[in-house]
Amino acid sequence: MYRIAQESITNARRHARHATRIDVHVAADDTSVRLHVSDDGDAGSARSHVTPGYGLLGMIERAGLLGGTCEAGPNPGRGWTVTAVLPRAGAAT
Repeated sequence: MYRIAQESITNARRHARHATRIDVHVAADDTSVRLHVSDDGDAGSARSHVTPGYGLLGMIERAGLLGGTCEAGPNPGRGWTVTAVLPRAGAAT
């Protein structure tokens, strides 16, 4: 989860034009850990039509290898959000 959070924050710092805030929330229960990273950057046309880069693809692949999910995309209005859910037990082998 650390690497997904790290990449999400790095992407927000690099690409979120005029962002004033990056929020990171982590929650866990008996079965999973959830990550939610969002920023309040401009919803400019350059950012909202971006195809996934290696950072986003890497986060999605990393989550999948661990048996979880990761999604990223623009928020309605302003900003961008990355959410990830990883099982506490790891991927079944």
